[in-house]
Amino acid sequence: MKRGLQYLLLTLLVAAFFVSPSYAQNRQITGKVSDENGAGLPGANVLIKGTTRGTTSDADGGFSIGVSAGESTLIISSVGYMPKEVSITPTMTTLQISLEPDVKNLGEVVVTALGIERSAKSLTYATQQISGKQLTDVRDANFVNTLSGKVAGIVVTQGSSGPGSATRVVLRGNRSISGNNNALFVVDGVPIDNTVQGQVGNDFGGTNGSDGASNINPDDIESMNVLKGAAASALYGSRAANGVVMITTKKGKAGAVTANINSGVVVENPFLLPEFQNTYGQGAGGATSTAYGSWGPATTTFPENVKNFFRTGVSTNNSFGISAGTDKVQTYTSYAYNAVQGIIPNNSLQRHTFNVRIGTQLTKRFSTDAKITYVNQDIKNKPKSGEESGLVMNVYKVPRSVDLDTYKTYENEAGEPVYWTSSSIYMNPYWTMNKTSDDEKRNRITALGSAKYNLTDWLNVQGRISYDRYDDRVNRSWANRTLLFAGPGGSYQDFSVAILEKNLDVIVSGNNKIGENFALTYNFGAGQTYKRYSQVGANANGLLVPNKFDLSFAASLSQIANFNEKELHYVFGTASFSYKDFFTVDAAARNDWSSTLPKPYSFFYPSFGANLILTEAFQLPNFISFAKIRGSWAQVGNDTDPYLLSQTYTFTQGGTGGYVYRDPTQPATNLKPEISSSTEFGLDLRMFGGKLGLDLTYYNSNTVNQLLSLSLAPASGFSQQFINAGKINNKGFELSVTAKAAKTDNFSWDVTLNLARNKNTIVRLDPNVKRAFLGGGFGRTATPIVEEGGSYGDMIAQRWMRDDQGRFVVTTPDSAGNNGGKPVVSKEFEHIGNFNPKFTAGLNNSFSYKRFTASFLIDGRFGGVMTSGTAANLAFDGTGDFTTDHREGGWVLPGVTSTGEANTTPINAETFWTTVSGGRYSWGEFFTYSATNVRLRELSVGYDIPTGQGFFIKSARLSFIARNLFFIYRGSSTLDIPGEKKRKLPFDPDVNLGAGNFQGIEYGNLPSTRTVGLNLKLGF
Repeated sequence: MKRGLQYLLLTLLVAAFFVSPSYAQNRQITGKVSDENGAGLPGANVLIKGTTRGTTSDADGGFSIGVSAGESTLIISSVGYMPKEVSITPTMTTLQISLEPDVKNLGEVVVTALGIERSAKSLTYATQQISGKQLTDVRDANFVNTLSGKVAGIVVTQGSSGPGSATRVVLRGNRSISGNNNALFVVDGVPIDNTVQGQVGNDFGGTNGSDGASNINPDDIESMNVLKGAAASALYGSRAANGVVMITTKKGKAGAVTANINSGVVVENPFLLPEFQNTYGQGAGGATSTAYGSWGPATTTFPENVKNFFRTGVSTNNSFGISAGTDKVQTYTSYAYNAVQGIIPNNSLQRHTFNVRIGTQLTKRFSTDAKITYVNQDIKNKPKSGEESGLVMNVYKVPRSVDLDTYKTYENEAGEPVYWTSSSIYMNPYWTMNKTSDDEKRNRITALGSAKYNLTDWLNVQGRISYDRYDDRVNRSWANRTLLFAGPGGSYQDFSVAILEKNLDVIVSGNNKIGENFALTYNFGAGQTYKRYSQVGANANGLLVPNKFDLSFAASLSQIANFNEKELHYVFGTASFSYKDFFTVDAAARNDWSSTLPKPYSFFYPSFGANLILTEAFQLPNFISFAKIRGSWAQVGNDTDPYLLSQTYTFTQGGTGGYVYRDPTQPATNLKPEISSSTEFGLDLRMFGGKLGLDLTYYNSNTVNQLLSLSLAPASGFSQQFINAGKINNKGFELSVTAKAAKTDNFSWDVTLNLARNKNTIVRLDPNVKRAFLGGGFGRTATPIVEEGGSYGDMIAQRWMRDDQGRFVVTTPDSAGNNGGKPVVSKEFEHIGNFNPKFTAGLNNSFSYKRFTASFLIDGRFGGVMTSGTAANLAFDGTGDFTTDHREGGWVLPGVTSTGEANTTPINAETFWTTVSGGRYSWGEFFTYSATNVRLRELSVGYDIPTGQGFFIKSARLSFIARNLFFIYRGSSTLDIPGEKKRKLPFDPDVNLGAGNFQGIEYGNLPSTRTVGLNLKLGF
């Protein structure tokens, strides 16, 4: 199979480069398509009237097209603009074309669920479009990270394992307790696998796996449409409960050959590091010792020891695309190469992406579309995150008076680790960096084929098939004498993961006029999805030949094996009935049959919607150019994981024939699909000739039949059972405002503002389950939970005990007058906040002045908290800058003893901070921070380089680009400690331990990065 696909890929590549126009051309016409402000309009369609030949404008609006004798008219169109016909005379060679915005959206077509195209004005639900240009001006190794601030209501969270880490994308709040909350990614109408593998689920830590969406090349994206609610995404069934990110990729165009290059280089540095004290050195109690803390005397310190450990990463992104075609065959071919250096030495990502797409219009009625994409990705030395001897924690544990450079020699002649003190957990970070590794290689092939036949002018049938297969090879090694992780001689893991997904569907679509005033459009069809996951490999816990990282040298070998498969069949139908093109009623339904559910495996969900275009139905004031109200109600189902209905068993080696164990989870009976019901209302308003636009949506959704884990009594023979229970409510609003703030002959200024608010409520769980945890590591920092009456992502932790009057409680001195005046911990784990933002905002400004362009994005999240295990360790070690005050004692905490007496006992900083931090187990309230932050997320300043008439380079733009330049505002510690000033948020809340449901904890997270560089776009 693999060799056959390689041959097919080679054949398509050869075909793509040899397809060229076969018609006679008398002359070539070049031109530029501009918007109403004079700025170049990329992606505009330029078509020779009466033919199927055409081209598209490049990144700066430039185009070139060959015309023959007798061809005298060009049709120029672009999404969101009124089309224009331009006459061409026999002597004309250049054109300057300006398009006006279509303020009524009458001509705008958007791609909706299952790839069905619809007029934007007829939609009864909220969507938001992003152009491909918005994703390629300022790039990231995972383009999903660049969505922050560009879509109202989206919350993007990165994993903390450097380049290649998965990203969590949540739309309209979290809905599932134990399931997936990520949005579904769909490319050209077909879902792609976006499994977020192996995410850290507790603060002990680990290494995060990669996701699937990061493999999409943003330079291949034509446009993106985000379907936020159930009504928009219902036709995708059980996978779309969390919304859909619809991606439409580029196609070839008939006409002249065009090519585009997008090449950039950036440098990366840590965006935000903790603040360290630089006065006191290694020791305890004010005296020098070999302790790994910095509670020693004032001495010489090394202020840059942490900063200098991280390197300046240099990363390049290069993409090349070429489009060519005739009336019958059109091709688009691209290649992208990403080389990303992490800020940890030896950590890097390299990715090659090959893409070929061939479309045909064989007859007036029959057309085909085929695409194949191959991705080769290699990630070296992913850093481990978390508390247990992660690389970042090992760096932060360095005492302030220790010169880290002297420990670059991390082992002695006997191969033993060199460290500045004894420890059973932490190690020299240079040992961790050089003597442990976590490598991942991926090969991925996605293929899509579709054929469409127009049975009549008003009825067509389309069939599609897709294939998505990727294979990951993971190698992990721990050298002999690596604390915690290495067996005798070292340890080694080697395993492969293969994920396969196949989709097949058939869609019949029709469009009928009923008299002069009525119209009916409809789609119905059926399909199936098959998914298979397999994992095979082994773990060598100990090596017979030290540091010989090969399974053949294993002292003790255990297998790594996992397998599951799942199949889904479905039928669907949708109809849209309109009156005079200003009143539309929608109805849709889908029924799924899932192999993971009990017989008859079936679940059904409908949706309804309506809209009214007020400006066409009524006479409104002249300043209102367009006004539409809309409303919808929909249900979306969600099945579960395979094999929960049957008893499963595990085989292990041992004895004479091995052992078979019954797994401790009792088979579930009568499992029901998780169902989300959503209601939404919206207003779309354009004013002052399109200079001001507003799109407002209110939504209310309820998700029931949550899959919960119920503990069972030991006498049952099982430890837990999965049940259906619970109801989660999400409601809120989304607002998108667009404005043309200024326009002259040479200058324009466009503004887009995205705002969103989501409120989540756990309405109920189960009579036997009132609280469920979203992750492990309970007790080390804080724990995210769901609890009846609370909200998804509430955080509980140990707090400073208060009495009935809310006063802080401190210890009473013993008979010798010692151990008094210290904080007392709460008896229970108590609520300290919620990790979700209450409000999100993004403000984008775009400017153009003659040949100069500029844009910047300000992104903000307001509300929510995160708890930092890193800060707790810096407190325990006396390395944080906040540990400087009160070192000499005399710190009397305003509080009361357990008997209600006012505290009079002074303590010092070491006593206070070592008490509340507790070493590896901290009192979370003391190290919890408001995650509110506002930052300059993106900046781009470009110049259009003149290329001259007839030059083979048609357009050129050089841009300065940057991401994460600085915080405009960041939150502070939530606890007001008497005698201490509030501490600023010391980490980037965009980065969590992992991209799964365990959120809100920072513990040795790899810092996010600030990137600054140059980008060059060329059009040919």
